Amino acid sequence: MGNKFFAAIGVAFCSWVFADNPIIQTYYSPDPAPLVVGDTVFVYTGNDEGGDFFTMNGWRVSSTTDMVNWTDRGTLILQASDFPNAKKNGDWAAQCVYHQGKFYYYVTVESTRGGRAINVAVSDKATGPFVNALGDKHLAGPNWDYIDPTVWIEESGDAYIYWGNPKLYYAKLNKDMISFDGGVQVTDMSSGFAPAGSASTYTEGPWIHKRDNKYYMIYAAQGVPEAIAYSWSDSPTGPWEYKGVIMPKGEPGSAFTNHAGIIDFKGRSFFFYHNQRNIPGAGGYSRTTAIEEFKWNNDGTIPELHMTNEGVKTPIHYLDPYKKVEAETKAWCSKVSVNKEGDRVFLTGIEKGGYTKIAYVDMSKGAKEIVLSTKGNGGMIEVRLGAVDGEILSTLEIPSTSGWTETSYQINGSKVVSDLYFVFKEGGFDFDYWYFKGDTQTPFKGERLKIPGKIQMEDFDIAGYYDKDLENHGDSDYREDTGVDLYKKATGTVVGYNQEGEWLEYSVEVESTGAYTLFAAVASANETSGFKLSLDGIDITEKISIPKNEGEDNWDDYNKVSAQVDLTEGEHTLRFTVLGDWMDIDYITFVKGENALDPEPIGETTPIKPIHYGKIKEDRYKIYTVNGNYVGELKGSSLEEVKIKAREFIKVNGIYLFKNSLGCFKISVTN
Repeated sequence: MGNKFFAAIGVAFCSWVFADNPIIQTYYSPDPAPLVVGDTVFVYTGNDEGGDFFTMNGWRVSSTTDMVNWTDRGTLILQASDFPNAKKNGDWAAQCVYHQGKFYYYVTVESTRGGRAINVAVSDKATGPFVNALGDKHLAGPNWDYIDPTVWIEESGDAYIYWGNPKLYYAKLNKDMISFDGGVQVTDMSSGFAPAGSASTYTEGPWIHKRDNKYYMIYAAQGVPEAIAYSWSDSPTGPWEYKGVIMPKGEPGSAFTNHAGIIDFKGRSFFFYHNQRNIPGAGGYSRTTAIEEFKWNNDGTIPELHMTNEGVKTPIHYLDPYKKVEAETKAWCSKVSVNKEGDRVFLTGIEKGGYTKIAYVDMSKGAKEIVLSTKGNGGMIEVRLGAVDGEILSTLEIPSTSGWTETSYQINGSKVVSDLYFVFKEGGFDFDYWYFKGDTQTPFKGERLKIPGKIQMEDFDIAGYYDKDLENHGDSDYREDTGVDLYKKATGTVVGYNQEGEWLEYSVEVESTGAYTLFAAVASANETSGFKLSLDGIDITEKISIPKNEGEDNWDDYNKVSAQVDLTEGEHTLRFTVLGDWMDIDYITFVKGENALDPEPIGETTPIKPIHYGKIKEDRYKIYTVNGNYVGELKGSSLEEVKIKAREFIKVNGIYLFKNSLGCFKISVTN
């Protein structure tokens, strides 16, 4: 094992600039309402126009898959003119929910009949177009108290809607989601929304969330300026018990109003709110959406949170620059705006001195070319690494074209994960998308590795790796031109010094579809070391933990771990990903069949059962065919438990995709 000092130095070579708050810089974005749809988070917001009152024309949406880079989905997706009973510029807080294949957008409007009201529009897509669902009718109202709807849908399909200032109203929705099952109810505000013995502090902006068996009512509180507080209940209709303040009033850069939303996404939790920080012209009537990541307290309560400029510090995943990246996907931007023509959304209004920052770009495959799609007047872009004044990777002379044109440029692609900046030295053009052409990934010895068979870990594909530092700190002369740390051991060359998040890829050919047993020769002096395997981007194992060797800093005694996997016949890309620092690996052998025997045992093999990353509670597993057709849904506390249930649920034997909150897994189901 090499000296750990080198890894600490290597990581420092990259400039890690954290994602910034607010998350949207191209328009003012009050009243955030996040929605998780599969692997994507959409945040629906209002559209402040500034001035001396809440002048708001329409609603907008942006999306992300990594929680640090947000894609602006274009101009207004819904506005007052879509409703015959709504006045212009009174488009207040709203929430979009997904139910049974439809997206329902519940919005606040100023009624043409006086007062405010709740309207609803429907779409087949998260980004619209949304269509008025009720003609000239309001779902609720008009009444000046009727603002800020939020909706909760039970697993049973029962749905509830809540709204109001200064009272909290609620109603049960019919199955059509656009009418009420019974009348409007008023929450008892005499208790449950302030400390015991105090008058209610509820003001407006309710947001309902459920976690485990508790319902959380989160709301703007304490009048103006507003804090964010919450109460909880064992029922969606109360009674409610006051639990405290989440975000205090008077935070630096806060607006005098606030509006919150909470989501759980990919095993992590995020708090959305608005303020008036960091954007030119931001203020009490031109507000901006921000996010803080948080961890729930052990007793299920929510910790006190404070506004930051950094926002989400760790992405869900790194951004892949080797597939098309929309130019409007960014962590931060300056002196640009966004436009939409048909289904095409693009950057426009690009000014000299402006830039876009794309966070956590995984350039580990290297790159020889970058391709941009642009149109309009010519211009110039500098592609910089890590900062707006960082290392120049390429200078792009943008051609003058009348239509959208792809242009390819040479680029000095650093094999790192870092922020990437497009710095506009001359503007006047429109920018649609970009992508890298990476170094060609090919089998190291020219042929795909065979399964069943042994994979020597040092034989990873050419350009098929990610290592956190750029140097090979090992003592082997095998493949010295890579950044992967290779060491000489008694058994030959091994891959050592592996850190969390590093990966290696192998071009493989699987002989036949079915169950296999894998055996990995590994060594570690840590208790948390482990790895997982994926095939063509889909996990085929969960975390495989590595037993800690006896003795201090013992990296020389190799053990065997084993696991069961299901593989599909044909050519694939196998990825080995490190989950837990500091482990060495020599090889992985795949043997045909369940619980097969190891052809090269080392001492006593440790069979490792899949681990759900510490997740013990029951989870939902959506099941699909390998062609992406939805089969159904099962619940279970582990993948093995659900696999057993699936044998009764699924009638046709074959390979299926099981998708839960932690990832997607290929499973062979046989009856």
